[in-house]
Amino acid sequence: MKKIIFFLFLGLQLSAQELVVKKGIVVDDLKVSDTLDESYALYLPTTYQNGKLWPVLFVLDGEGRGKAAAHLFQSTAEEQGYMIVASNNISPQKDLEQNVLTSARLIQHVAGILPIDSSQIASVGSMTGGRVASTVPLIFDNILGVIAVGDHWVNFNLLDNKKNFVFIGIVGDEQFSTSGMQNTANTLSRLRFPTQIYTYSGDEDWPQPQIINSAVGSLTLEAMRKKLRPVDPQLVEQLYRQDLARANKLMSLNQLMNADALLEIMEEKYEGFISTAEIRAKQNQLSRSRNYSQQKREQTAVTQKETRLIDDFIYYLEEDIRTANFENLGWWNYQKNQLDSLAQKSNAESKMAMRLQDFITEYVRLKRQDMEERRTPLESKLVANMIQTIFDPQAFDAYRKIISLSAQDNDFQTAYFYLEEMLKHGYKDMENLYNIEGTLGLRLTPEYNQIIENHLGKSKFYDASEGAQK
Repeated sequence: MKKIIFFLFLGLQLSAQELVVKKGIVVDDLKVSDTLDESYALYLPTTYQNGKLWPVLFVLDGEGRGKAAAHLFQSTAEEQGYMIVASNNISPQKDLEQNVLTSARLIQHVAGILPIDSSQIASVGSMTGGRVASTVPLIFDNILGVIAVGDHWVNFNLLDNKKNFVFIGIVGDEQFSTSGMQNTANTLSRLRFPTQIYTYSGDEDWPQPQIINSAVGSLTLEAMRKKLRPVDPQLVEQLYRQDLARANKLMSLNQLMNADALLEIMEEKYEGFISTAEIRAKQNQLSRSRNYSQQKREQTAVTQKETRLIDDFIYYLEEDIRTANFENLGWWNYQKNQLDSLAQKSNAESKMAMRLQDFITEYVRLKRQDMEERRTPLESKLVANMIQTIFDPQAFDAYRKIISLSAQDNDFQTAYFYLEEMLKHGYKDMENLYNIEGTLGLRLTPEYNQIIENHLGKSKFYDASEGAQK
């Protein structure tokens, strides 16, 4: 992160350029630089006009889907008056520093060519993009706020209390990051940063448009509260009615805990703008409900169970990886099957099972990443990668690592098994199968090539019709 900050201190001198873009439509593939293969999508609301400064949302989709992300925010931009700038180059295959540099170049480029209100810049990101978006206030001044969906990264050692931005987390109830997001929000709140946590059903990368609109509405109201934009009573009332309608819908669906969480956000969100008597009345209505009391008890019980299971899984993961215990791979496969079965039920525990699977997948991924930077025994690396494939059958980087390590250990049978498993789960890149580190002897064998040809229809060094190497 220090390297990133140093880079930004160098500055990027950009002169204002003429940018001709139609209002009211998403324009894609705009270039960040003539010398870099980086681009973005741009949306200007139909009310856009030159001669004034505009709030902007920098949207960082975790898979670099700038155009799709811009469309997702289009109606919000129209209603609340934002420009949308969405990167096409954020990727889970890059490390955090690379992605942050990509976003920094985009922000600096756009600031040089569009009339941005520098006091109303917000960064929004999902998954990998959520981690990137939450770093933006650490390296740029005067950021209004962050909306992090599904994941985030806040380094409190780099946090400057003078950079008092709004932190809004959005998490799905099947995502493991719920507790981490809430802990970060609690810490920021104690440091007097405005914070809110929105929840949605499922584990999609982005929530429903209504939740996106509501989260951006929190930024809009904060800008009004800070006198960065004039108070618009009509817009405030519109946002309030939309939130209230969603709370009523949650109550009608008997999702009372989610309704209560939204009402709590609304009480803080609209304070000073609108009477909160109606909100408090609904909260009182919920508190008197027997269903609400029952759901609250169930949620408490599930939370306690989930905490115990996470502690157990962490202990056993660390122990099995440290001791390279291949015998326990069957136990992990059993745990995966148990969680799969539990996830089929329609109750709070099914959501817990999905979060636990998500947690194990992410924990092992980070463990593998850490082991690559340390002198770790080959066997421990193998166990970690094998557990990863149990909980994420499409973790193709883990399969490739297993094949590489097995070949280096002259264990070709294990390499063949995981090659076939990887291909069964949809891997299609034949060229990369012949570029796996440390596999020169392996990839010349008839068995290796025959497995590839059986699944992909061809291989480099085996001809099925002749039954021999090419």
